[in-house]
Amino acid sequence: MRKPLQILSIEDDPKDTKLIQDLLETEGVVCEVTRVDTEVALLASVEQGGIDLILADYTLPSFDGISALKFAMKACPDVPFIFVSGTLGEEVAIEALKIGATDYVLKTRLSRLVPSVLRALREATQKAERKRAEELLRESEAYLAEAQRLSHTGSFGWRPSTGKILWSEETYRIFQYDRATKPTVEAILQRIHPEDATLVKETVERASQDGKDFEHEYRLVLPDGAVKHVHVVAHAERDESGELEFVGAVMDTTESKRLEKKMRRSEESLLEAQKLSHTGSWRHDVASGAVIVSPEIYRIHDIKPDDDASNTEFFFSRFHPGDRKRVVDLIERAEIEKTEFQVNYRIVLPDGTIKHLHTIGHPILNESGDLVEFVGTAMEVTAAKQAEEALRRSEGYLADAQRLIRTGSWAWNVATRQSVYWSQENHRLFGFDPEGGIPSDEAFYQRIHPEDRDRVRREVFLERPDEGSHFDVDFRIVLPGGAIKYVRSTGHPVRNISGELLEYVGTSIDVTERKRADEERERLRQVQADLAHLSRVTTMGELTASLAHEIRQPIAAAVTNANTCSRWLGRDYPDVEEAREAASRMVKDVTRAADIISSISSLFKKDALQREFLDVNELIREMIVLLRSEANRYSLSIRTELAEDLPKVMADRVQLQQVFMNLMLNGIDAMKETTGGGELTIKSESDDGQLLISVSDTGVGLPPDQADQIFRAFFTTKDNGTGMGLPISRSIIESHGGRLWTTGTSGQGATFQFTLPAPVAAYI
Repeated sequence: MRKPLQILSIEDDPKDTKLIQDLLETEGVVCEVTRVDTEVALLASVEQGGIDLILADYTLPSFDGISALKFAMKACPDVPFIFVSGTLGEEVAIEALKIGATDYVLKTRLSRLVPSVLRALREATQKAERKRAEELLRESEAYLAEAQRLSHTGSFGWRPSTGKILWSEETYRIFQYDRATKPTVEAILQRIHPEDATLVKETVERASQDGKDFEHEYRLVLPDGAVKHVHVVAHAERDESGELEFVGAVMDTTESKRLEKKMRRSEESLLEAQKLSHTGSWRHDVASGAVIVSPEIYRIHDIKPDDDASNTEFFFSRFHPGDRKRVVDLIERAEIEKTEFQVNYRIVLPDGTIKHLHTIGHPILNESGDLVEFVGTAMEVTAAKQAEEALRRSEGYLADAQRLIRTGSWAWNVATRQSVYWSQENHRLFGFDPEGGIPSDEAFYQRIHPEDRDRVRREVFLERPDEGSHFDVDFRIVLPGGAIKYVRSTGHPVRNISGELLEYVGTSIDVTERKRADEERERLRQVQADLAHLSRVTTMGELTASLAHEIRQPIAAAVTNANTCSRWLGRDYPDVEEAREAASRMVKDVTRAADIISSISSLFKKDALQREFLDVNELIREMIVLLRSEANRYSLSIRTELAEDLPKVMADRVQLQQVFMNLMLNGIDAMKETTGGGELTIKSESDDGQLLISVSDTGVGLPPDQADQIFRAFFTTKDNGTGMGLPISRSIIESHGGRLWTTGTSGQGATFQFTLPAPVAAYI
């Protein structure tokens, strides 16, 4: 059922409105008419909307038709407005038409009303359709412009005959020309990169001559210096007159070119990364069996240009015979189960080289869940396998070395305050089973001897881990069987790049045997010291007569000087000056005797060793004083050649006195039976940073076959000798870091020499 035409009648006479409605319906125009006769009613009806046609009288009681027309033109300009009036003059009618009235009909000629209404409705419909079409066109053009903006694609038209060019908004944007600029071939060429201009000209000229489609790419140089890449596609067509025209698109491909370049660099980087990491990629189409691999796969498998590596059988043939069935079964099972797989295996190259590979495969399924292909990687891990094997061997060697030297290693984490690593030797050293894992700190401390436990806690890191200080501590442990071991543990702090303390690493050394050896050495040293003391006492006993004579001399001189002093003072006129000189000589004589007695006493003492800086020349002179009487008994002379400014040495005075006494007495004994008197020479000098001391005699010398034997314990060439003097002397010199030897020859005397090296010498 057709919808009635909604008519708004601006009329003060209801009869006229009824007459018009009847007339229209008589002519088949179904309508509903709403009458208004005031401005307020007009406003209300218009605001309500739904009006298809307005019929208005020109003259109304409260307002006029022209005012109504003007209001309607603003409120509903698309609604036809027809004046139906009996008083409308020609001038007014023309004015109304200018304002926007559709038509005017005199009430005296209502026969014209229906044709006028039908024409007005028809024109309104056409106008509305045209308006909708224009709106759709505008929307379409807006969508096209937005699409061109989003896709960076502009459009153009070009007539070669006239040179006329039309550009879309996006084309202007691509070329960065203002819309006021008229597009021309010359304007385009101004933007083209100089390196591309010649080729673009040739393409355009050829297209205009041949009248064929063309497509090309070139670069633009914009006013700010930026470079754009464009791709142009043009289609040739001719109008009815046969004139050639091109329509086409120009695409800004700068971003795609950048992405293409980035992708190319990415692919190159990927290939380089695959080469550096020895990792290739592959793709296996399950349906066809085809295999596509990256260049690194070719390198890993040593694939030659004439090898057909497009199928799995080729790669299966390279599998090591010992791995082939296992790997093939795994891959086939992964295809059936559509699951990812990882596998390690070996391949054998044509030249016999064996490589280790680690391969990962990932299934690709379609929307139906069917397996389409596998993609994955193959990494050559030969070097890693070799390094792993070398590490395993190294760890084995380290474990053997730690076992041989009885040294374990460990690591302790500061954050958790727990040990994180113990070597097998560390477990063995402390009596723990490696299968039981790393023992707790409490279990470890239970192994430490109760007398050492608190000290160890104080000295190692557990009491102050954040300080990160190095520690080195000796302690005893008690094993489950009750055995006691001595252990030396050393810990070193490990920090990160920020200086934060992370952990301690260290070693534990079984020093039980060393401790026992030290104790044995101390016992032997004490025995040696006792023996040296006995040797000194024995020697001093042999020198009793000579020493008594040496002491009597200064004492007798002191007595004489005392008597002299008494006589000078006993005179009637005492000579105090002479008495003072006699008393001074007496003091010197007594001091000399006291020094001799002190030297003899020190040789008899059995004190602990006490090293100090000594003047060797002074020590030689002291020993000459002690032994001069012994030399005089046999008419022997003592001569010295002592170098000046010799460095003092860090040594034990009594021990060096014993060495000098042994060597000097040996020289005196060797010259007792000689005729004409002999000479004992003591010489000191500095030789290449060392002190060199020589004690030479002019005695009978040493038999050549006994040169090495004389330093053996209990070997002697004397009738009443003990055979301990020279061995003890050599031991003393060697304990000071020096060396003692002889250069004597039979019948020509003997020379004993010893050195004290630079490290124990000092210039002070």
